[in-house]
Amino acid sequence: MNFTELLEKLAGGSTAAGGQFFLAMLIQIGGLGVTSIGAGIILVARLAVCCVAFAIALLVDAIPAVWVTVILVLCALIAGYDVIAAAVLGIMRGDYLNSGALVIIAALLAFIFGAEIEGCALILLYQITGIFIDYAVERTRRTVLDTIYCDTAYASRVGEDGKESTVPADSLQPGDIIVIRPGETVPCDCIVLDGSSKLDLAPLGDDSGYVNVKEGDELFSGCINASGELRCEVSSVQSESTAARLYAEINAAPGRGEAVPEALQSLRKYFPPVITAIAVLIAALLPIFLDISVSEAVRRASMFLVIASPVSMFAAIPVIRLCACCGAARAGAVFDSCAAMDGVASASTAAFNETGTLTEGKPRVVSVSAGRMGKDVLLKIAAHALSYSNSPQSRSIIEAYGGTIYIDLIENFNEAPGYGVEVRVDCIPIRVGTRELMRIGHVEIPDSDLYVDDGATCVYVAITDEYAGCIVLSDPVREDAAAGIDDLRHSGVENIVMFSSDSRDRTAKLASSMGITEYYSECSRDKLRGSLSTLKQGCAPGRTLMYVGRGEDFGGSHTAADVDVAMSGADTLSLRRSCDVTILGGKVGKIAVAVGVARYARMLSYATAGGAALIKVILLILAAFGISTLWFSIFIDAIAAVAASLVSILAFSGELYK
Repeated sequence: MNFTELLEKLAGGSTAAGGQFFLAMLIQIGGLGVTSIGAGIILVARLAVCCVAFAIALLVDAIPAVWVTVILVLCALIAGYDVIAAAVLGIMRGDYLNSGALVIIAALLAFIFGAEIEGCALILLYQITGIFIDYAVERTRRTVLDTIYCDTAYASRVGEDGKESTVPADSLQPGDIIVIRPGETVPCDCIVLDGSSKLDLAPLGDDSGYVNVKEGDELFSGCINASGELRCEVSSVQSESTAARLYAEINAAPGRGEAVPEALQSLRKYFPPVITAIAVLIAALLPIFLDISVSEAVRRASMFLVIASPVSMFAAIPVIRLCACCGAARAGAVFDSCAAMDGVASASTAAFNETGTLTEGKPRVVSVSAGRMGKDVLLKIAAHALSYSNSPQSRSIIEAYGGTIYIDLIENFNEAPGYGVEVRVDCIPIRVGTRELMRIGHVEIPDSDLYVDDGATCVYVAITDEYAGCIVLSDPVREDAAAGIDDLRHSGVENIVMFSSDSRDRTAKLASSMGITEYYSECSRDKLRGSLSTLKQGCAPGRTLMYVGRGEDFGGSHTAADVDVAMSGADTLSLRRSCDVTILGGKVGKIAVAVGVARYARMLSYATAGGAALIKVILLILAAFGISTLWFSIFIDAIAAVAASLVSILAFSGELYK
């Protein structure tokens, strides 16, 4: 083991360095392992012993002065060896003036100039402050996360003999048969074998109402069976279920990216060096201009370093961002990371891919124009041609056909996203898609099939480059679309843009119904990306472009936008790593909720950092003129750090998103 590895091991339990030392104290909540338990016990034991020894050295007059000094030095080393290791490790990695280093330097100077009590107290209070902060963070995390979905510990499993038995839910395996009665929580993802009921998806952030389920439907863990008894087959273990994925994603989100907003990074970077330089000047210049000793000047400089530690300034910010992520998730808006939350907070333009976001995303076949071929034959041909496509229109046409798909007849399948498919069915070339796809293939479309009713779209079919007919689909507009767009504008997103693959006339009418003035029609994926790049370039400095699409839109690569928002249900959580924000339940208004929470979190971060900085400036001025004592400075700084965290928790408690 080299020196760096040794330091990393020693610093592993550091409180103020951001270690998860206190998680062991929450073992009953977090369910952690033996290693964390041991680390937590050791930490608490260290601090308890050191605090007792510190009190004895301070209060027992019979102890010789030299032994008091020895006790205080040992207390400082035992209580703060992880802080020392973290500070040295930070310096070795280029972080020359991290908060731990400032504390260690101040404590060392205190010991050198005869203020052993203050130096030891500084390290003890620094560690104890870290305990309170980390406890607040972890307690808040667990409290909020536990409200996201209703977990269940047991399930009713049907054995091979047909008899039911109560078993731990985490023991269920794929293929097991379970019974879910009214009022019970779905323990694992499963498929309904028998029965029908209404399912409440609210615990997963989907507050769109009850969903009817029947035989063959998939149930997601964490949902609540509201009415009928269901007999189901388990499709995944509990640890890999939808609720577990949602829980894990939300739990991990605040840890992805910087804990401090980018706008505050420069403050965190430059504040310690500036204050350190001032402290050096105090130590050097005060004996020259004031009638004080060098030791007194160094003592005041030490207080400067103590107060300058940015711990209290930034301690509350991780708590704020954690509560913001969890509060938004509880409302059905799941952030992938802190960086995503920062991007949403800065959004000035929102671009919607109309299908599945402003519309239901579940188009229905309303008519078929097939001429002499016959409607059934045209549907059969189109369904076979689209059998490998996963677009909503393709799935609707296949469902409307309802017959058997002979996969062995399909070859040379080629899908152009936004246009349609080219394929050979039983060796016959077939084109199914938009008017643009027909134009590329030089297929003439009769005037009678070029125009459809408002709210409908046409999928054209060509056989051997000869026009065969068209299938008309209707995708209803979401009931809350217009209100959601209005809410989004009120949240501060000034510019709303809509993209659609439909004709210009239909796109214009749809945009007008929702008050959207900027729109793009007949959009392919390439046209979409190009238009998004242009919109992004048009955003003001410091402002971002937010793209809203369906979950499947983000399966390959990201768009050209700064922030990708997926409108999806709980069934698409597996796609979440491809986008920045997931809106569960499909309500457009939840996008405004996400923007509001992100901006509130940013505002509160700035306010707490500014308030802590103001307190520091006041204390620094007092310390420079010798009005404040080192004890007082240490105590106030510790109180400021804890108070900032508690204030942020209170600010985000309750119905934050409302």
